[in-house]
Parts: sequence; C-alpha cells; structure tokens
Amino acid sequence: MKINFNTSLNNDKGTLVFVHLKGKPIDKYLDNLNKKSKGYINKIIKVSSIEFNNSSYADVIVPKNSNADRIILIGVDLAKLKSEFEFGKLGSYITSVLNEKKIKDIKFIIPDFSKKGMYEANILYGMALNTYRFNKYFTENSKKRRNYLNTIAVVSKNHKLIKEHWLRYNAIKEGVFLTRNLVSEPANNLTPVLLAKEAKKLKNTGLKINVLDEKKLKALKMGALLGVAQGSANKPFVVTLEWRGRPKSKDTDFSFVGKGVTFDTGGISIKPSGGMEEMKYDMGGSAVVLGLMKSIALSKAKANISAVVGLVENMPSGTAQRPGDVVTSMSGKTIEVINTDAEGRLVLADVVWYAQKKFKPKNLVDLATLTGAIIVSIGQEKAGMFSNSTKLSNLLEKAGKEVGEPVWSMPIDNTYEKDIRSDIADMKNVGSGRGAGSTAGAIFVKRFIDNVNWIHLDIAGVTWAKSDKPLVPKGGTGYGVRLLEEMVLQYLKNE
Repeated sequence: MKINFNTSLNNDKGTLVFVHLKGKPIDKYLDNLNKKSKGYINKIIKVSSIEFNNSSYADVIVPKNSNADRIILIGVDLAKLKSEFEFGKLGSYITSVLNEKKIKDIKFIIPDFSKKGMYEANILYGMALNTYRFNKYFTENSKKRRNYLNTIAVVSKNHKLIKEHWLRYNAIKEGVFLTRNLVSEPANNLTPVLLAKEAKKLKNTGLKINVLDEKKLKALKMGALLGVAQGSANKPFVVTLEWRGRPKSKDTDFSFVGKGVTFDTGGISIKPSGGMEEMKYDMGGSAVVLGLMKSIALSKAKANISAVVGLVENMPSGTAQRPGDVVTSMSGKTIEVINTDAEGRLVLADVVWYAQKKFKPKNLVDLATLTGAIIVSIGQEKAGMFSNSTKLSNLLEKAGKEVGEPVWSMPIDNTYEKDIRSDIADMKNVGSGRGAGSTAGAIFVKRFIDNVNWIHLDIAGVTWAKSDKPLVPKGGTGYGVRLLEEMVLQYLKNE
C-alpha cells in the first residue's frame, strides 16, 4: 500500500473519504459542495446511517457539482477515541469499508485530531494492518482473501508531522507483516535452517546478524536446546541480532529472546493428532523477535538492542530425547526431562543464558508460545506476563493498554519453586500436577535468569486469530511487535 501526503485537495476526482466529527462543522470542500447543491450534504448526513460510533459511514451519491466518483463520510465521535489503539481501530474499519466496495485508490481528507499528527498516523497504521493477506499457497483467485486498497493520498494541513510519525508506524507495520508471514508458513517450508535464512535477510536493514550452527552450539554446551533438536533430521540453529542505535554507549538496553520451535509434535510425549497442524506457529516467539528487530532497525531507534532466537524442530524418532533423560544446560544446571512436549522452556533455558552472557543487557524479555495452560487461565485476548521487576512489568502493562496488545500479570513468587523439584537433577521441566502450568514454565525459565530485569511473555493464546479482530485479519496476529516497540520507546523516554 502506498501513501502520499498533500497539504490540500488539488482536485476532487476519484474517491474522496472524509472523517466527519460529531459536533464539528463539515470539511470546507463538503461545505462548499453543500452550498452549491442547496444543502444536499446536510440532508445526506441527516437521513443516512451515520451514528458517530466510529463504525458507521455514508456512501454519498455524488451531486453534479462535484467531479468525484464517490464520496464516503466516516462518522467519528472524538470523545470515544481514548488511545492509539482506538484510532488504529478506526483506520482498520475504514479499510474494511473500502474493501467491501472494492475501492483501490482514495483521497483521504483527515481533520486535525492533534497538533502533533500522531493520532492521524495511527489511523493510517490501522488502515495498513487491515490490508494484510496471506494468499501465498492459493492457486485459484476465487479462494484468495482480497485486499483492494492500494493507494492513499492523505490530505491534511498537518501532513508534515503526520508523515514523520508515519515513518515510525510504517516500520512497525513492516515488522508485523514479517511476523505474520513467518507464523503463517507451513513447517515444511520453514525449517530451522530456512528460518535462520529469513533472519539473515534482515542484514539489509542495518542489523548485525550471526548464525550459530549445531557444531557451535555443541561447543557452547547448549545441552537443553540440543536435546530438543536431537530427534529431528533438521538441524538446530541459534541466531543473534544486534542494533546499535546509540553507538557511543556500550550498554545494551534490551535483549529479546524468542522460542523458535518450527514444528512441535511433542516428541516422544507426542501430542494428539487433532489440531496438531497449529504447531507450525510454535515458533511464534522467534517470529515476533525478528519482526521487532526489523521495526527497530527501519525506524533507526536510538537504542542498543540485541536479540537471540533458538530454532529447533521437536520430532519423535529413534534419536529423540526420552522422558526421564537428564540434560545439562549451558548454565551448567541439570534438567530431568519428564515430558518432551515441554520443550520450549528447554530451548529458552539456553538462549536466555546465552543472551545474558553475550550481551549483558539491562533488561531481558523472552517470548514463547509456551503453554496451553495460559489459554485456560486467561483466554486468547491477553498474553501472560511473568516478571521479576515491577517497574518493567508496569511499563509493559501500560504500553499494552495504549496499543491494544494487553498483558496480564501472572504469579511467579517462590511458593511455586517446589513444583519443579526433581529427585535426581537440579530441576524437572514440568510441574508436579495440572495446576499453574504456565507458572511452572515461567518458574523454570526464571532459574536461568541471572541478575537482570526480566519479563517472560507466554503468547500461546495471542499468536493466532481464528477469526477477524480489530487490526488483525484471521491468521497470524503479529502480536508483540507493536507492544515491545512501544515499551522500548517509553523506557528510553524515562531513562
């Protein structure tokens, strides 16, 4: 989708889209047209279905005094738009209206919502997110989910400031689309080596990228990660990414770590066949991290950010890890593997440790589609957040509310530590019962956190949408890219 910015409406040909604010005068162009047509526009507004609920519109039959092909009025109650997310939802709604009418190109006349132009840019962001479609594997056009919107000519007196903000939101959009694409790919076309290659493509954004193969992982003694991978013919990889937006500083503000299990059968503790196809997106944490790093680089963020993703496939075979095996992690801590389907935390054990030792970050956030238990606990509207830092978790929670990617703080205090005690090793990889399964996973990862502010995000419930949602067409959501970018931005403002 292309976006151009203009100060005024140079000509009125094509499709014109106006935002009509409740209680405010109509746009100057519409007012002139209204006078020329003896109050026609006012009559349309009065008799139309515009309800000013931010999800209603009027498709105007164009009077002869206008050269437009059609005029669409979007009714908006500014008092109901309380956050960036709400402005984004408005934009997504506008795209839905335009797609319904198969409109490709528009002139979008935006009133001044704010002097800084940020809210207007959020509307464009919402419009862009709703143009996403994953049609790669359809061979028949009739089966594709179509997006028609192609070009937006933005008309606003505030267009320079809107354009400045749009540069940031467009970078976020590019990261979200990358995440959605990766999550949507079938596992046969996104093995660990292929996902590593996708990560390497991000070098063209200015990121420094390094790929560790199985030989290097063995040298680093990543026994927990390698144990997960040993049942698969597809070899494991770990990829690191670095962005130095503050080159004069040696500090690393954040490290982001992602679980990248490109397919999870459960291993020897094999999953039921029903719904197993969904395990293609068990690499969702790594996809979010890659999308986030792309956004960070494209927006040229003034921050020093690193990332590590652990890429493996969890398969049952004659070489697969067995329940009861004991593995030694990179940290030197030993783990009794009770359930090979609790593999994500084993991957995280080594990659969070590696991220801390290599980059020495002030803050670390790991993301993983870790447990079905988090869906049982809080459904599919929020991610489960576990943290050892009130300051950092409060910052993320605030960011989630602003951008519409909410998190819910979950318990992780020491009373749960006994749940992963092992009789023969330092710990076991699952809890002792059916209760608090997501906390057991987080407690396990916590054992590998060494004096750093830390958040663990269990994104199992928010990585895939089974139906259309605001800003999110059905499929891979891209949840987490905008959330974490906002958290980084707010963190730097407060430093």
